[in-house]
Amino acid sequence: MIRQIIYGVSAIMVMTSCCDQSDACEISLEKMHGFPTEDAGFLKGVSALYAGVTDGKLLMAGGCNFPDVPAADGGKKVFYSDVYITPLSGDTLFEWKKVGQLPQAAAYGVTISTEKGLICVGGTTATQSLSDVFLLSLQKDMLRRDTLPSLPVTIDNMAGALSGHSLYIVGGNVNGVPSSAVYVLDLSDVSEGWKRETNIPGPPRVQPVCVAQGGKVYVWGGFTPAIGGQEASLSVDGYVYSPEKKEWLPVATPCDAEGNEISLGGGVGTSLGEGMILCAGGVDKDIFLKALQGIYAGKEYLSHSVEWYRFNRHLLLYHPRKDEWTSLGEYEQGARAGAAMVSQEGSHYIINGELKPGIRTNEINRIKENRK
Repeated sequence: MIRQIIYGVSAIMVMTSCCDQSDACEISLEKMHGFPTEDAGFLKGVSALYAGVTDGKLLMAGGCNFPDVPAADGGKKVFYSDVYITPLSGDTLFEWKKVGQLPQAAAYGVTISTEKGLICVGGTTATQSLSDVFLLSLQKDMLRRDTLPSLPVTIDNMAGALSGHSLYIVGGNVNGVPSSAVYVLDLSDVSEGWKRETNIPGPPRVQPVCVAQGGKVYVWGGFTPAIGGQEASLSVDGYVYSPEKKEWLPVATPCDAEGNEISLGGGVGTSLGEGMILCAGGVDKDIFLKALQGIYAGKEYLSHSVEWYRFNRHLLLYHPRKDEWTSLGEYEQGARAGAAMVSQEGSHYIINGELKPGIRTNEINRIKENRK
């Protein structure tokens, strides 16, 4: 068995100024070993890939990066289509196997793990945004793809979550335009197709975080570039959606131990423990907003050190019942944008993502929860 490299064993969560009560919670953060080597470009790590768990195996597919010339030097973004799987165990060694390809080389969609397989929704290729929706499953480690109802529009750079039988897609670029729209598909009766739900309040949200918990849907963060005469904006606030009432209500904004608001835009989130939500990563709200506004631009903006961009290092825990945030501590391994987060039986895998604009990592780290 490969020796475990532990970055933060039994890291007792630190209470932030966002809340006034404490819960006992411990986590460990471990670096996983092994990554597909068939494609030298993919081996450098990608962002915005499709990933989930099916048949007891971790599956990842697609994604994009700048494998040859860096983005700062005008490099071309490359999209991938290969699909890989690896068994999941308590060990930290992955043994990847290529099992097929996506219909197109794509990234920036949404992946939802279900009992029947992984639902892949939308995204974009190098040339076009997608409305495709399909189910990936395994039959004796052979990849199977089944078509599901297409979205009524193309959507990329959105977020999504599964609440009961309802699959929600929120925000992103809808038909190429930043949006706060919400679409839902009833998986118990897909013949009805996708339906519009109530928009998220406020400005459009590209690359938000979306997590379902307790029969409700939560959204935080996101941004919109300057377009159509509208000023660029960056959101740090959050809302919760009640399917029964079809309304959004504001919830607490993520913050650090000093009460400074944190952007989760470009970050990841998942349900954790008994009724909580775990979030990680995301861009720095001040630096990224200046980039959206054109104050930081071009090669000068892209050429700083990783530390300069100040991606969010906090592992954050949201308590819906109390509408409060706490911090589990700061971890460099969580400071990513465009990573994927996949959860399975108390383990949460942060897969790849950007270390800084244009620079990816092929690291996969596992967060293991231990509620007390």
